[in-house]
Amino acid sequence: MPVLATLALGGVWLAGCSTTVYKQGDRAADSAQAAAIQAQTESQALAGTMATLNNLVDKPAPDLRLPFQSFSASMEGLVATLKQGGVSGDHLVRSNAIFLASWSKDLTTITNADVRSRSEARRTEVSKQIDAATARYKQAQDALRSLVDYLQDIRRALSTDLTQGGVEAVKPLVANANATTSKVQDALTQASAALTSLSTQMSSARPPTAK
Repeated sequence: MPVLATLALGGVWLAGCSTTVYKQGDRAADSAQAAAIQAQTESQALAGTMATLNNLVDKPAPDLRLPFQSFSASMEGLVATLKQGGVSGDHLVRSNAIFLASWSKDLTTITNADVRSRSEARRTEVSKQIDAATARYKQAQDALRSLVDYLQDIRRALSTDLTQGGVEAVKPLVANANATTSKVQDALTQASAALTSLSTQMSSARPPTAK
């Protein structure tokens, strides 16, 4: 086979290998962005749920059934959103693992020691960024899950005793939920920001920097 043809085929093979890995990096970036959006969605769902609960407790209506039904419906939406958060988290972990494993495998094909060393250093750096952002997301999900469980208990208590006295009894619990909600919202905001930053850094189609 002519030398030029051989080089051409070799170039295609190398391009195919590197393309596979960077595309996996793009998929991981997409998963990070999806998780960032998910955290924002959860934040909005949580805010809506707390608004209906506070309305029920702070402005008790003569007929408590309608505000309770509004709170209950919001809770169902929040629970569904939290479930989707788990799915997004699984996708995030899986896509990152595939990307980093492919990067490690690709390193074994680099023969130049300096090139390999620099790529190894970059992989280590990116891996730490991934771990940090993923940890923030997990912490936010765990905090939200704990709060949702607490809100579910409040809903159960009200569904049993939906009276003015029952509403008065849960007021201190709702105050605790509001205080916890502020912390959970901060955690979701930080997780979303960390994942958005990670997605930008991992993507091969990074948007231009604003001037």
